Amino acid sequence: MTTVPANEAFALEAIGHIQSDYPDKFGIPRQPGLAPAARAELVLEGAYADPLAVRGLDAFSHLWLTFVFHQSPERWTPLVRPPRLGGNAKVGVFASRSTHRPNRLGLSLVELTGIETRGGVRLRLAGCDLVSGTPVLDIKPYLPWAEARPEARAGFAPEPPPRVAVGFEAAARAALACRPDGDELSALICQVLAQDPRPAYHRDKGAAERLYGVRLRDVDVRFRAVGDGLRVVEIAPA
Repeated sequence: MTTVPANEAFALEAIGHIQSDYPDKFGIPRQPGLAPAARAELVLEGAYADPLAVRGLDAFSHLWLTFVFHQSPERWTPLVRPPRLGGNAKVGVFASRSTHRPNRLGLSLVELTGIETRGGVRLRLAGCDLVSGTPVLDIKPYLPWAEARPEARAGFAPEPPPRVAVGFEAAARAALACRPDGDELSALICQVLAQDPRPAYHRDKGAAERLYGVRLRDVDVRFRAVGDGLRVVEIAPA
């Protein structure tokens, strides 16, 4: 039996980078598909921007993307605090999807909505949960007959996270009405804020007056807690 050295290194190269509706990490849904209105493009680069490399890919509706959590620190710890457990309980890093991993590798299932091969190669994506600039290492087609296992156990995350109600002040609605993508942006804001991106320790009655902000596309969305939901008070240019 061959023993592989534990410290063996492998050279990896990004095949492209993500351009998405998420300029910053704060507010990004913690799993893909939770905000289907989110738009993104994977721009292939260098030798990988060859139309031959994506021939036949348009026959698939969903893709697996292997990527790097490039904005996470390189250090890692064996125990992490998953947000789904309130940010208090600890589990092993390999029992979580934490970004603080030994090799900072991530895996995301995204919807493929189109392929552009004029002047390079760009894959149009929906439901993406990746910050702009994310380096992508590989693409693989998703095969539902092999990879969809509804009977599988899901540990401490057996179902989608609960959603909170999202409302808009009149000024925020007016700002959306002035945009050609107002309806789509409104849907994106609702889908992102419904996940309640606030830190777990802020979700108490004492934080009701605190104003939060999340960047989506080219705007800053400012919101606060109202009762059991969140209310958008302002949408301003970023």
